[in-house]
Amino acid sequence: MKKIFIILTIFTFFIGAFAIHKVFALQNVHMKDSDYGMNMYTPAFPLVYEDLKEKIVKGKVEFAGYHSLMIDTLDSLESPKNRLGEEFYYNTVAKRTPEFKKKIEADIKEKFNEKSSILDMVEWEPGNEDEIILYSMVKKNIEFIKQFEILDLMAFDNSDEQFKYFGTKDKSKEYRAQVQPVFYKDENNYAVLLKTKTGDEVILYTMNENTAKKSVSALWNDLSKKMNPETFKEDDKFLAPFIEIKEIISYDDLSNREIKGTDYKISKAIESVEFLLDNKGAKLKNEALMMLETCALRVEIEPRYFYFNRPFVLFIKEEGRKNPYFMVKIQDVKYLVR
Repeated sequence: MKKIFIILTIFTFFIGAFAIHKVFALQNVHMKDSDYGMNMYTPAFPLVYEDLKEKIVKGKVEFAGYHSLMIDTLDSLESPKNRLGEEFYYNTVAKRTPEFKKKIEADIKEKFNEKSSILDMVEWEPGNEDEIILYSMVKKNIEFIKQFEILDLMAFDNSDEQFKYFGTKDKSKEYRAQVQPVFYKDENNYAVLLKTKTGDEVILYTMNENTAKKSVSALWNDLSKKMNPETFKEDDKFLAPFIEIKEIISYDDLSNREIKGTDYKISKAIESVEFLLDNKGAKLKNEALMMLETCALRVEIEPRYFYFNRPFVLFIKEEGRKNPYFMVKIQDVKYLVR
């Protein structure tokens, strides 16, 4: 019996350690107000912001004694509801009580067969009917028409470390229907579109020192003007790195801001981003949460090489829609897979 107890204790310890690892697998990032939208665009937080603007404030969002550049950026962007089909997102406004947490968990389980990565970062206790939670989840899986070949490990932008890549080896002809050059100026300035079974378009666009200073939305606007789709030729080559993003972003500059024209202040504003790009396709799970508390007071001839082994920006949009629903700069090895 003593041996059985010891074995069960060890087993329980490892199960608990695994659970703890799963909870803290996402890296915590604190984003400054002025940095929002520079290196990444995700749809979940704009969904939460729209609910704040339309259902709580019912007008322009302004803070008492503080001007937010992040809010300016959010106001300038097209709605995520125009970027994504309704079946790929969920958003709600709820009271901060256990009953509403259970409802949100049941809803995302039913719609996406998913569990939340951020709901447990808020305390859900009885008696908080005056406090409001704005929540959203975006879930999308993308599959390439044909799996790309897995290539040898190589550096990214002259890095010392080697990383995983996928692309075309000697079978470029087999990928003509899947890889479409949309812009090619020279060996340092180009973009390609990768077609998928799901009707999504994965677009990769090279960056340089000047373009790296622009926001991802500005880079998309630049590329949109240059697009001139053509055929991926038999001698053309393509490669791109495996990408994995696992982050919980805290928007600290919004915390404790009293919202003009309401009895509320923002007490928490967070977002989780889980994104994977590999030779099979891409997966995106994106959540956002904002908690509101009441205030005490009211306030050509030669082969072309489309190699993305140096800084670039990645866009994903639904076919037929004007703007992407996910954008991210890959400017160093932070998100690459070893």
